[in-house]
Amino acid sequence: MFKRSLRLTAVLGLCLLTACAQIQSQPVPGPIPLFERLGGSAGVSKVVGLSLTRAAQDPRTQRSFDGIKIEAVQKSLTQQICALAGGGCVYEGETMARSHQDLKIAASEFDALVEMLRQELDRAGIAAGAKNELLRLLAPMKRDIVAAG
Repeated sequence: MFKRSLRLTAVLGLCLLTACAQIQSQPVPGPIPLFERLGGSAGVSKVVGLSLTRAAQDPRTQRSFDGIKIEAVQKSLTQQICALAGGGCVYEGETMARSHQDLKIAASEFDALVEMLRQELDRAGIAAGAKNELLRLLAPMKRDIVAAG
């Protein structure tokens, strides 16, 4: 009886050691990149496109989008967000300062566009944490977009 109990204990111990070894050898997933939490390329492109389309039609921001090819801006901004948010993209477009230098964007126009972006992120079901993280990444661009004075 003692030998049987000892054998059972040894087998159970071996099973536990094997299970622990298997658990330790499995990779531990890291945090999900912001870009993925925003829906990846498709999700970001959709939110950006809806925001830009609204801005091109909204009386508060419409003037800034006259003659602008929304699809090209959508593609470029999606790539820029991908780069900023850990999606593995490399942004190769113009700097914000250079692309907005002649547009004389007012702070009220910038703020209206940010409001539209927030609304579209909410409509897309993006979690508040991911939305706020994205907005924090984009906020420093205001100084390059809004005209001085």
